[in-house]
Amino acid sequence: MKKKKIWWIFSAVVFIVTIYCFLLIKNLTITKYGKLDTLFCVMTKIEEHFYPISLKGKSIYEIRTTLHKSATIWNSNPIPFSNIKNMDIKTASNQVPVRIYTPDGNSNELPIIIYSHGGSWISGSMDDYYNVCRKLSKNSKAIVISVNYRLAPENPFPAGLNDVYNVLKWVYKYAKSINGDSSRICVVGDSAGANLSAVVSQMARDKGGPPIISEVLIYPSTNIYQLNTKSWSYFGMDYNITRENSEKFISLYTPSLEERQSGYASPLLSKNFKDLPDTLIITAEFDPLRDEGEAYGNKLKESGVNVISTRYKGVTHGFISMDKITNKADKALIEISKYLKVQFNRKHI
Repeated sequence: MKKKKIWWIFSAVVFIVTIYCFLLIKNLTITKYGKLDTLFCVMTKIEEHFYPISLKGKSIYEIRTTLHKSATIWNSNPIPFSNIKNMDIKTASNQVPVRIYTPDGNSNELPIIIYSHGGSWISGSMDDYYNVCRKLSKNSKAIVISVNYRLAPENPFPAGLNDVYNVLKWVYKYAKSINGDSSRICVVGDSAGANLSAVVSQMARDKGGPPIISEVLIYPSTNIYQLNTKSWSYFGMDYNITRENSEKFISLYTPSLEERQSGYASPLLSKNFKDLPDTLIITAEFDPLRDEGEAYGNKLKESGVNVISTRYKGVTHGFISMDKITNKADKALIEISKYLKVQFNRKHI
């Protein structure tokens, strides 16, 4: 009788705990703005609890360490990849470190992807995106050149932007030296790196080259002058990146309000959207940057640019690097690779 009573008590406790966990998870995942993917939501909330991204009283080194951990915590182990080379590209004013991923094969005229990493212009490195670049190179059958551009506050706007543009110029001029095809160059970036990729495309148009056949912008930051979209009001407090932190990062990257209004800092505020390359824009449903990324795509479409825009539901900013907890990371990379292969093949005919 005593054992039966203990069993019923145990069963009741398990039932209550199960119901409590179900209601807790439901409360976390179902919001008035949509439904977050369950595993993604739970794991990111656990990360948020144990590794809160707080800037108060932290040095730039400590901030970078915190952001690095956040950017890489849900990365899977890197896929096998045999041909990786580090080098420095010399410019008129400095040397830009890059990492070159060359896919297997004997082709001497491979298409080229110039990849600019995220990190809010003040953190991040090509080390944070080793697996993203490996997958892009393997799936796109293209050379990926990951750029370790200069960071603020030590090197504010436009230092990092100039680094990416100078790498583009070097790649166009010396493509054959890395078995690349100078007529098939595209730019890809995520977050702050997508901002740089969008702006470099504008710079290349304005300066008469080098030619870029397409750009892929992964949850791009396109307006750093005003964080005033609906998605900023919906998600700017509790979804991976916050308005408070972002305003701090932007102030380090572009201390001048006038500079932030420039099309080369905020590409959405450009006065000219014509003659830009074909564009794929990837956004996340629960991302403060969602609306400005999609608004940029609309501006391009209105100016006659071929644009594909895909919103991934149930995930937040940064999901492209979270393949441990969401299959949408690889789905997005596969979509990007398929898009680029079409672009490369079209230009190769």
